[in-house]
Amino acid sequence: MSEQAKEAKEVKKAKKRLARLVARRYYSEKELRDKLNQFSEEEIEEAISWAKEQRFIDDERFSRAFIHDALLFKPQGRRLILVSLSKKGIDDSLSEFVLNEEYPEELEVELAEKVAQKYANTMREQDDKKRFTKLCGYLLRRGFPDHLVYDVAKNTLNLDNLI
Repeated sequence: MSEQAKEAKEVKKAKKRLARLVARRYYSEKELRDKLNQFSEEEIEEAISWAKEQRFIDDERFSRAFIHDALLFKPQGRRLILVSLSKKGIDDSLSEFVLNEEYPEELEVELAEKVAQKYANTMREQDDKKRFTKLCGYLLRRGFPDHLVYDVAKNTLNLDNLI
């Protein structure tokens, strides 16, 4: 078997693997490159360009789907979503653009209140300061901005006299 035939066979394998992956869910270009790491750089490049021609890879569409799922299944703040998209190889400017369209700041306030209420209902602490601290920590870990976290936690726990 000639060198070209072997290379063509490997490219075909890479394309097939890529097609199987994108049939299940959306992937960013970086994620797919990572998944195809057993192939050579040239084979990966050819498979990726083929996938882009077929419109299997679209980082903007991936970002929109990721944000939608993040808000639907595990509500989180804009900051955490930006970090997650960055880890998945999405360009910061594209992330900001899509996030501003899909996740307006008003929605962040609503989600923070909803998440805070749900978490507050599960808290067993009696001491107001401990409850406040735990709720603030939880909301911050979910990526909500600190100025919003303070107000939402205070309102959720009905603590006008704290701090």
